[in-house]
Amino acid sequence: MTVKKTGWDDIPSIEGLEVDWNYEPDNSLGKRAWARMTERDLLPLFDVQKMPVQIAAKNFDGLGSLVDIGQSGMAVLLDTRLDLSEPVKIGFFLGKQKVMSRAVIRNVGDKRGKHRIGMEFMDFKKEYQSFIAGLVSTKHYSSLR
Repeated sequence: MTVKKTGWDDIPSIEGLEVDWNYEPDNSLGKRAWARMTERDLLPLFDVQKMPVQIAAKNFDGLGSLVDIGQSGMAVLLDTRLDLSEPVKIGFFLGKQKVMSRAVIRNVGDKRGKHRIGMEFMDFKKEYQSFIAGLVSTKHYSSLR
């Protein structure tokens, strides 16, 4: 004698059952694709007092201070305002790792009387992405302890 298995379609629906909310999973990254490391995370990691970033644009060449960094971009504080979509060249050190890249300004805002400039890396080397990913995973690992 063969026993028929019960399938999902064989189970009657529950009358009056309604879902009164739309489920959205928590996303600690917000709209960002990658986690970021802040200056506060990086200074003790590399035992430094500040993290300067050299920035060169068409009408600007100077130093900014790192705010945060991720695999696809970074933010710096500058005394000078830069324009959205403006291409720049950047250079900085993460410990002994020298990082040089091109970037495009994606966000401009004010913070602590300075200009917070968000940049997206362009043609960012895989070597740099891997290094930053390692830093971020170190941060997350230490937060689990």
